[in-house]
Amino acid sequence: MAKNDSFCVAITDDGVYDKIMAAASARGPLEDSPHIEITHFSGARDLVDPRDLDQCDALIAGGPIFTRDSLEGVERCALIMRYGAGYDRVDLEACTDAGVILATTPEGIRRSMATAALIHILALSTRLFHKSGLVYEGRWSEGESVENCGSGMSGKTIGYIGFGNIGRDLYKLIAPFDVRHLVYDPYLDEATASRHEIERADLPTVLAQADFVVVVCTLTEETRHLIGAAELRQMKSSAYLVNVARGGIIDQQALARALAADEIRGAGLDALDPEPIAPDDPLLRLDNVNLTPHALGITDEMMRRCSELCVQGTLDVMRGEAPASVINRAVLQDRKLQDKLAAYRSKFG
Repeated sequence: MAKNDSFCVAITDDGVYDKIMAAASARGPLEDSPHIEITHFSGARDLVDPRDLDQCDALIAGGPIFTRDSLEGVERCALIMRYGAGYDRVDLEACTDAGVILATTPEGIRRSMATAALIHILALSTRLFHKSGLVYEGRWSEGESVENCGSGMSGKTIGYIGFGNIGRDLYKLIAPFDVRHLVYDPYLDEATASRHEIERADLPTVLAQADFVVVVCTLTEETRHLIGAAELRQMKSSAYLVNVARGGIIDQQALARALAADEIRGAGLDALDPEPIAPDDPLLRLDNVNLTPHALGITDEMMRRCSELCVQGTLDVMRGEAPASVINRAVLQDRKLQDKLAAYRSKFG
């Protein structure tokens, strides 16, 4: 039970607690503060109970589901700090109505997820996994065949679905390969766009012209199944689809059918729907798709940085300040939240 004279930081037990505690640069500031009480938050893969949520001032969370019921009657909690950049399992409006900040750590995953996207692009373009399999199957000589020829990157078109932190970092990483950058992002501001040598286009144009379509956008109701059967038919038969964002952005059944029919050349997926993938999913029987378990970007660098940012955001709130990456920014004007932050400033600031 949390003590009312402390700032209670709960950390979910879905691996996030272990990650935070394994990073000395994150764990230290929590343990060194005389005001902070650290607790486990159990049942982290279930629907969150508001009675549990209201036992803490801040929750550092992995993958729990937060619905309006999860926020009903919450008075104490001021912050849900998501470990990572996604927030599709959180009801933003309910958080705002309850006076609870939802913040994320996009800077923590930027480089690792851009690297994951690049790995999938390069693996597909070189037919890395297929050729590796030939070695283990005793089919060495087949690697040199025209049928198993890879595709060079120079002059190819990378189509970005989204051009946020990850997309912009991928742009930097892939620039030496001398590629064309074609971007679909209706929310990309002109100032950001002008700082990059990109061509902005609508979704059909990106799909029709890209040699690699890379999904790096957020999953929202607007982007759910953004890539379906009709969109896949718009892609070149020689094109590849890469997804390192969220599985729900792609209609997975439609993708399996398109891959089986060779409507597109291949796919590299680090995000699936559902997760983990069902054992009878048709994607598992195809040899033109590379699958990774939504963990390709998990590195020591990513875990350390996300842990540091989660703790930094939590300490900001304890001092009565807003953390760096607030998703539901309207909450900052909420009177209930302002009162909480003022109380924290008075007690801990």
